[in-house]
Amino acid sequence: MEHSKTARAFLGMNAAFSLLTGAALLTAAGHFGELLFANEAVWQSWTLRILGAGLILFGIDLIFMATDRFVTKVQVTLISVLDAGWVLGSALLLMFAGSLFSGTGTTAVVIVAVFVTIFALGQYLGARKIQAPLSLASVTMSGGKILATVSRKVDASQDIVWRVMSDHPGYADVADNISKVEVVEGDGIGMQRRCYGPKGENWLETCDYFEAGRGFGFRIHTEADDYPYPISDLHGEWVVEGNGSGSKFAINIEAEPKGNFLVQTLFKLMAKRQFKAVLADLADAWAARMEREARV
Repeated sequence: MEHSKTARAFLGMNAAFSLLTGAALLTAAGHFGELLFANEAVWQSWTLRILGAGLILFGIDLIFMATDRFVTKVQVTLISVLDAGWVLGSALLLMFAGSLFSGTGTTAVVIVAVFVTIFALGQYLGARKIQAPLSLASVTMSGGKILATVSRKVDASQDIVWRVMSDHPGYADVADNISKVEVVEGDGIGMQRRCYGPKGENWLETCDYFEAGRGFGFRIHTEADDYPYPISDLHGEWVVEGNGSGSKFAINIEAEPKGNFLVQTLFKLMAKRQFKAVLADLADAWAARMEREARV
């Protein structure tokens, strides 16, 4: 979602500040205890270490949010509320327990609160610009498989949507990871098409489900020598149904990663966000073509 850029930029700055502050407190708690507090006490070092560890975990969470195109308004607003809580807590701490801090410590608390206030305001204002995506994509894990789906409502009749969906060579115009699609043989169930990747790699796909005007499915031949993804089994279905004066289409993908448990786990973690972005971009591009043809 392009409208999330501002919010994600402030989340990124917040993440960097939290990680740096947390690392400093965690690794040099004794030194900072001497600087920040008016009188030394045993509890100061372990308190600062706990705070540092918490800030690092918070910063890591913010990194995931800052790099997520699909971060929601609610998620960003919640972070802004937490930041506001930090600022309020800092004010109360200085108000009721200010004697605990040295002059340097008081200044440090105020400076940190100022930065956090900037992050909170930037995130809040950025969150107001975030709009819910028109293409609703999700990725889940079940039984060792990745289940990815995206759906999109379009202002085009079911006939037009079906015509665009069943234009197999035209699929390459909307799929960023495919440069060319050619029908090898057949029509309907048993039809084969060959897909080409951006580097010329190619593989066959066989239609194993077909319902004219409604949907089709393909089993992808991932055993091809130059198939570019670490997937042992892959199946996709493309379906459309009427939706009021328009239509709604969906793409459903079921994939089983290759490799041992560790390799599969790492792939699933990385693929979860990537699949979501790829499917959302594909649905957006497809919808644009469908609606363009509907206007013609």
